[in-house]
Amino acid sequence: MTLEEIKAKLQEIIEKLSSAEDMTEEEIQELEDKANELEEEQKSLIARAEKRQATLDKVKRGFVGTTIEKVEDERKEKKKMNEEREILNNAEYRSAFLKRLQGKKLTESEERAMTSASESVGAVIPTVTQDLVMEKLEECAPLLNEIELMRVNGNVTFAVEADKTDANIHEEGATITEDGDVLIPVSLTTYEITKYITISKTVAKMSIDAFEKWLVNMLARRIARKITKLIINGTGSDQPTGIDKANTWNDENSITVAKASTLIEKNVTDLVALLPGAYDKNAKWLMSKKTLLSDFRPLQDKSKNNIFVKENGKYYVEGYEVMLDDDVKLHEAFLGDFKMYAGNLGEDVTVDTDKKLSSNSFEYLGCANFDGKPAIGEAFVKLIKASE
Repeated sequence: MTLEEIKAKLQEIIEKLSSAEDMTEEEIQELEDKANELEEEQKSLIARAEKRQATLDKVKRGFVGTTIEKVEDERKEKKKMNEEREILNNAEYRSAFLKRLQGKKLTESEERAMTSASESVGAVIPTVTQDLVMEKLEECAPLLNEIELMRVNGNVTFAVEADKTDANIHEEGATITEDGDVLIPVSLTTYEITKYITISKTVAKMSIDAFEKWLVNMLARRIARKITKLIINGTGSDQPTGIDKANTWNDENSITVAKASTLIEKNVTDLVALLPGAYDKNAKWLMSKKTLLSDFRPLQDKSKNNIFVKENGKYYVEGYEVMLDDDVKLHEAFLGDFKMYAGNLGEDVTVDTDKKLSSNSFEYLGCANFDGKPAIGEAFVKLIKASE
């Protein structure tokens, strides 16, 4: 019986006692006993309710390790994320998003798709289009496939193993001591990588698929180029830190070729020797194509060495695969384990648009979030060409 039901029955007893003047003593006693039973049950219900509330309060204060509020917030956040994911996957959201960028009029169903999107979704590229952007980014910036790349929205910190030691043979009964391996925390923030482009009003005449292809190619190719430059040469000051800043370059981690001299085989072998063996397995070269062909290829002398090899469309120097990128300074090169470079590319790529009346054109601003830095400097060595 609930408290409301008990209250109702007690009210009935009160009304009977108030209105009946000819009740016998037995009838009055019966109503009194009934009232006492109801009051006892009422007290019991109130006590149980108070105990339940007290227990609930303890749980909310973290009595069992978490809070109801936190669980509820996580549930709501997960629901919101699922709803946003569904919107981004919706075909009508895709067509509405692209047509809006073209300045075309939306259908009623497309209008609904856009208005149902939350503020965080409305500027985000649809899932299908975003997948195309990411594919194009990785195609135009192959270094993204070589580094330790994450796709996490916002700031992120993860640990990288600094020293690599072998397991030990344990003598029974002996104390096990801790190895020298340490985990270095690598913290990445987010920097906006943007590209501004304009196109004439004729963009509105493109089909959705043709416009999507144009947009993906224009934005992804240019954003990829900028990210690559930052991975190689980023200063670390209000921007990602590039491989060139992995170390303070000296005779322990670099080989310098004099300004008036040319590269010789010993320079190459000496540089390879500087790279710690722990990073040898995954090591690759990074240099410009001109450096490879003008400095390294002339070293090949099949009667004496096999320093330069081209096989199945790939180049190798001293057995290490060569990656080519013209953002590496001419006559210089890096050798290292590029998995020891940590990067984070936020998943949400956004595009904003506006009409430019002065030129009767549309302007677009694409934005991706990226940060990166060398996790372990000793994983890289550098060939330097002296400037003086």
